[in-house]
Amino acid sequence: MKLLLALCCLVSFSFADAFSEAMNAYKNNQFLQAKTLFERSIQEEHGIQGNFYLGKMYLKGEGVDVHLPTAITYLEQAVIKGNVKAQCYLAEAYLKSRIKHESAVLLLQEGAKESFTCKEVAAIYKISVNDVKQSKGASR
Repeated sequence: MKLLLALCCLVSFSFADAFSEAMNAYKNNQFLQAKTLFERSIQEEHGIQGNFYLGKMYLKGEGVDVHLPTAITYLEQAVIKGNVKAQCYLAEAYLKSRIKHESAVLLLQEGAKESFTCKEVAAIYKISVNDVKQSKGASR
């Protein structure tokens, strides 16, 4: 009985640690290992951060080929779960994919209230985040 309890504690500790391990790998540019660990953290821990980082990796090509549909899937999940910075990258993925332009603008405008990253993305695409109007060339 004690062995079973110890084993359960060990297993649950290793599950809870997947995201931390993923972050360490990510920070050390070990992207393939980070990808695997982020995927594990999503399955085992159901956290939003794994979705955010996987989406960003597929958007930016960090250790994986750029794949905008996959980036969008992960980033949408992170946004649904409340990750503000994911809004910025989701908007960027929409704009790069040339889809959901109006949604991208709204995400950037809302996200810019809390995240400088949204302001940076908006500037690249010449989208005003101060009001609903868009600059010329915002459909880029």
